[in-house]
Amino acid sequence: MTWLGVVSQEEMPGLYALADLFVCPSEWDEPFGTVNVEAMAAGTPVVASRVGGIPEAVTDGETGLLVPPADPPALAAALEALIDDAGRRHRMAAAARARAAAFTWERAAERLDELYREVLG
Repeated sequence: MTWLGVVSQEEMPGLYALADLFVCPSEWDEPFGTVNVEAMAAGTPVVASRVGGIPEAVTDGETGLLVPPADPPALAAALEALIDDAGRRHRMAAAARARAAAFTWERAAERLDELYREVLG
């Protein structure tokens, strides 16, 4: 493991892509957890806490694994399960990349437009 310290936004996609897994063990009710989608867009499966909006982005068992917050044994088990199964990681990586495509700014604008039209009739 290598700690890189502060890296630029431009470097992040390449670093996500180099990783076998992205881990987000948040205990806070993340409103959405954009960092998970960034990792998924680079084709990296995610192990994250099931808090806040994270489950909206990370599909448990498909694009990564969700664990209870503040549960180190569950986090360790999820990490071990994926570290020990390269095939599963690769399947999740492909699904993660496809899932992340649903979270573009264009798609968000389209969905907002749809909601406004629905509300306004």
